[in-house]
Amino acid sequence: MIKSEQHFSSISTGLEALLKRAGKQLSVGSPLGVGKPNALLNALWQRAREDKSLDLSIFTALSLALPRPKTLLEKRFTLPFIESHFGADYPDLEYIQDVLNDTAPENAVVAEFYMQSGAFLGKPAAQRHYTSSNYTHAARDMADRGVNVIVQLVGVEQREGELFYSLGSNPDTTQDLLDILAWRGHKRPLVVAVVNRNMPFMTGKAERRADFFDLIIDDPDCQHQLFAPPIAAVSLVDHSIGLHAGTLIADGGTLQIGIGSLGDALVNGLMLRHVDHDAYQSLIKSCGISKRHKWLNTTELMAFKQGLYAASEMFMDGFMHLYKAGILKRMVWPDADIQNLINTRGLEPVVNSELFEALCESRALPPILDQYQLERLQTLGIVANDIVTVGDAWITGAGRKLGTDMRQPEQRADIIENALLIGGKLKGAAILHSAFFMGSKSFYTWLHSLKGGERDLFQMTTVGQVNELYGGEELDRAQRLKSRFVNTTMKVTLLGAAASDGLDNNQVVSGVGGQYNFVAMAHALPDSRSILMVRSTHGSGNAILSNIVWTYPYDTIPRHLRDVVITEYGIALLRGKSDEDCIKAMLCVADSRFQPELAQTAKDNGKLSVDWQIPQIFQQNTPADLHSRYAQARSNGQLPQWPFGSDFTEVELCLIKALGWLKQATKSRSGKIKTVVQSFLGRPAESIFREHLERMEFLEVTSFEEKLNRRLLILALTRTT
Repeated sequence: MIKSEQHFSSISTGLEALLKRAGKQLSVGSPLGVGKPNALLNALWQRAREDKSLDLSIFTALSLALPRPKTLLEKRFTLPFIESHFGADYPDLEYIQDVLNDTAPENAVVAEFYMQSGAFLGKPAAQRHYTSSNYTHAARDMADRGVNVIVQLVGVEQREGELFYSLGSNPDTTQDLLDILAWRGHKRPLVVAVVNRNMPFMTGKAERRADFFDLIIDDPDCQHQLFAPPIAAVSLVDHSIGLHAGTLIADGGTLQIGIGSLGDALVNGLMLRHVDHDAYQSLIKSCGISKRHKWLNTTELMAFKQGLYAASEMFMDGFMHLYKAGILKRMVWPDADIQNLINTRGLEPVVNSELFEALCESRALPPILDQYQLERLQTLGIVANDIVTVGDAWITGAGRKLGTDMRQPEQRADIIENALLIGGKLKGAAILHSAFFMGSKSFYTWLHSLKGGERDLFQMTTVGQVNELYGGEELDRAQRLKSRFVNTTMKVTLLGAAASDGLDNNQVVSGVGGQYNFVAMAHALPDSRSILMVRSTHGSGNAILSNIVWTYPYDTIPRHLRDVVITEYGIALLRGKSDEDCIKAMLCVADSRFQPELAQTAKDNGKLSVDWQIPQIFQQNTPADLHSRYAQARSNGQLPQWPFGSDFTEVELCLIKALGWLKQATKSRSGKIKTVVQSFLGRPAESIFREHLERMEFLEVTSFEEKLNRRLLILALTRTT
C-alpha cells in the first residue's frame, strides 16, 4: 500500500522530498540505458546549478542523447524525425550537453562505466571521469562511492486493486547494489521510483511492491516514450559475418548477442536456417563458407528442433524475432536438480510419478522431506499449495496425513497419490534471462503485448546472475548448455587479443560492459565458445585501415582468452592454438590488401615460418570478391539491407543515402569546392525529387544558404538514387 508521505504527483514535489530525506551530499546511482528517470535527473542537475551548496555526483552508464544536428541539411532532416520518432515531450538528459561542452557546474560530476559508443571521444570531462569496470562489478563500485540515492524509471500495473511496480528495463544493478550494501552493514540508500506507463511491465525479479521504494513519483507529465534507437541497416559485410557466426550456433544451446546490425545479421541467418533449410544450405555453399571451412559440418545446420535459450545481458529486437520464428524456445527451470534431470534423462517438464521417482533416486530430494523441501516443491508446481508441515508429516488440504520418509516405498507412493499435482506443468520456466533491455519502438510495443505465462518466460534479473557464475553456479551450468557468447569488437591482433572499447591513445569509445564476463564464462563452461565479430577494415577511399593488426597498445580481451574471431572473410578458431597457428588463422580472415605486410611483420618477429604462405583460397579477401560470392544471395533477397524493417520512410532512406554521399564528397576543402561547382552546373531536376525537397522544406527557398543547400541536395540525390 502506498503511504501519503511516499507518493508524489510531480517531479518538483518529489525532488523536494528527496533532498529533505537525503540531504545535500548526493551520490546518485541510476541504471544504464532506458531505465533512467530523465526528468528527475534533469531536475537534480538544474538544482545543482542553482544551489552551489549541493554536492551532486551521478554514477551511471549508457547515457543516451538525442542527435544534435549542426548544419542546415542535418537540422532539416533530423529535427522532424526526432519529434515523430521520440515524441515532442522526450526529456533529453541535460547533463550530457554539459559533459560534452565541459560546462558542468563545479559541484556536479557524472561518472560512467559504459558510454554511448563514440559519443564522448575527445571530450575531457567524460574521459577523465570514466570508470573502467566490468558490468558485474558496477554495483560494487557504486557501493564504494557511497551511493546514497538510487533513481529509476519503473512500470506500473494494477491487479486486484493493488498497484505493482516493475524495474522494467533495468533490474540489472539495483538489487545487486542493495545486497552489497546490506552485506557490508551500510545504510540502505533512498530508492526513488519515477513511474512511466510506457515502460513495459516485466515480472520475476523485476516486479516489486510499493514498499520496496522510499519515494514514488507518478507525474502525468512524465509519460514520455522510451529511447528507441532507429533500426540500423545491415550491410553485406555484416551479413557475411552474421552468416559465419550462425554456423556455430548449436541446436539446444544458449545464445548471447548484442544490439546493432551485426546482431541483426546473425538473427537473419538463423531465421533463414530455421524457416528454409534448403535455401540456407544452398547459400552456405554458394557464398563459399563450406568450401573455405572444410572442418564445418554443414549437415548439422538444420532447423532448430530443441531451440535456443537466451542468457544475455541485453534483451533486444533480435530475441523477439527469434521467438516469433520459433527458434527461441528452449525452456529452463529455476532448480538445478530438475534442470539436470531434464538435460540428462530427457524428462518432460510435467508433474508425474516418473519425475518424482527420478528426484528421489538421484538424491535430488533428501530421505526426509522437511519444510524447506515442501516449499521448494510447491514453488516448482510439483506439490499442492494447501499442504502444510506438522511435525515430521505433511497434512493435505483434505486433512490426510502423509509420511515424509522417502526411503519407505509406501510413504513415497502415498506422496505421489495424494500430494503431487499430477499432469500439471512445472512452474518457473524461462526462455530468456537478461539484465536490461533496449530496442526499437516495435520491440517495446511487443513487450507491452506480452501477458500472463507468456510474459513470465522472459525473465529480467540481476547482472550478477546473467553475466557470471556468481552465487548460483550449479544452476547456471545446468541451464547454459552449448553456450555461444557473441560479441563485437573493433580491433584484433594476430595473436588474438581484442580491443573493443578504447583507442590506442586510451580514449574510451564505449566501455568493457559485460564482454569480458562472457568471454571468460565461455572458457569456464563446457562445450561453450566466445565469438568475437569484427569487420576486417574501417574507413573509406584512400583511408582504409585494417582492423586485424600485429599489435595494439590497448586490450579489452587478453590474448590468453582468445577463442573464435569472425570477419566477413571467415572464421578463425584460436582456442588452444600455438601463437604461429593463431597468426595463420587470423591472416586467413584479414583483408588481402593488408595480408602481405602483416605476414611479413610476424615473420620478422620470429612468430611465423618464413616459408609459410597464405592458402590460395584466402588470398582473394577483397570487397570485390565478397560482392561476387554473395551476388546470387543478394538478388534472391536473402540478405536484405533492412531485414526487420526500418524506422525511416522510403523518402527518408533516399535522403540518408544522399546526405551520406554529400558528407563524403565534401570532407576536404577541394572536395567541397568541387561539389559546390557541380551543383550549379546544369538545371537541377527539382520535379523528380519533389517529395524529398518537401520533406526537407526546400520547395520554397529565399536565402542564399537555402538555395545552395537545395542544389547540393539535388546533386546528391541525383548521384545516389
